[in-house]
Amino acid sequence: MASLESSRIFSEFKADGLIVAHRGPNRSVQNIRPVEGCGPNDLVFFEKIKYLDEIRQGNPGIVVTSEDLVEKVEQIGNIAILIAPNVRLANAHIKQRYDDRDLFRTEWPRIHSGAVIHESAIIAADALIGPGVVVGANVSIGNKAAIMANSVLESGVSVGDASVIHPGCVVGYDCRIGSHVILKSGCIIGSEGQGFAQDEERRHHRIPQTGIVVIEDRVVIGANCTIDRATYDETRVHAGCIIDALCHIGHNVVLEEDCILVAQTGIAGSSRFGKRVIASGQTGVLDHVSVPADTVLLHRAGVINSLKKSGVYAATPPQPFDKYLKNIAVFQRLGEVWKRLKALEKKVEALSTQDAKTSKT
Repeated sequence: MASLESSRIFSEFKADGLIVAHRGPNRSVQNIRPVEGCGPNDLVFFEKIKYLDEIRQGNPGIVVTSEDLVEKVEQIGNIAILIAPNVRLANAHIKQRYDDRDLFRTEWPRIHSGAVIHESAIIAADALIGPGVVVGANVSIGNKAAIMANSVLESGVSVGDASVIHPGCVVGYDCRIGSHVILKSGCIIGSEGQGFAQDEERRHHRIPQTGIVVIEDRVVIGANCTIDRATYDETRVHAGCIIDALCHIGHNVVLEEDCILVAQTGIAGSSRFGKRVIASGQTGVLDHVSVPADTVLLHRAGVINSLKKSGVYAATPPQPFDKYLKNIAVFQRLGEVWKRLKALEKKVEALSTQDAKTSKT
């Protein structure tokens, strides 16, 4: 990373409110580093008071922090302080601007000679095509898009501006990838999903899946995810969704804006998530199920029926989270409860026997 001054960061981010003030000297640094092990040539992000000792020991050149912690940093002295209303958001944008990987600084030519590109493909003049890439007929690739090694874009695919397709991805025919999308290595977009019919002898007969997948703008899809094409129309991932590694999305699924799926989540065909749904790791969703906006699914939630109200749910079938915590507390004591129950049964049996003897006398 080139030398970076605190005054430059402030001037470039103050207009959008990401950085609202600059205090202390104008300092220059060479690195953006974590708080742990930082030094005078580093910029760090300081959002939790528990890291104050690391700031004191490392004495970094620039600290990006919140208004609440400014005074603590000022007491150390000789540190350039940038004040951010949202330190984590500042982290994202500052690292993107100054310390992200530049995919266009590569050892390969802009269009590698080992790529196979159909003559009808339309590729922007500043797009990057890596070695071993296959680009089919009537594909369009937008400005500043990067298609990295050994990825395949089948016929009719469109890729928007500034999207990145990492090595080893496959985008199936006619699928559409928006702008500023990231597909990490091994993604399969537009595979044919689980569509079969059974005859009387329970033999399976394939139902062709002839729809498409639409990935809207600013979507990030983690490594080795699969998103199946629709049976007839489209599987759609709306703008701003974040999908972690090893997730599967079945045919005709719709994820509305800004959903988050954590690793190993699976969503069966024709299910729908409202806006901003969060599914934690290993969430499972049956087919034709809907989940309302602003719902959070936790602890390997298994959604077997549609949820009517937004909320926080856990387990299978999903329970409201406060109820789940109470049930889990009881569950962890089942062994003790069982012993007490057996002891009570013995006492009741003994009392019944005694009563029976007394009544006979």
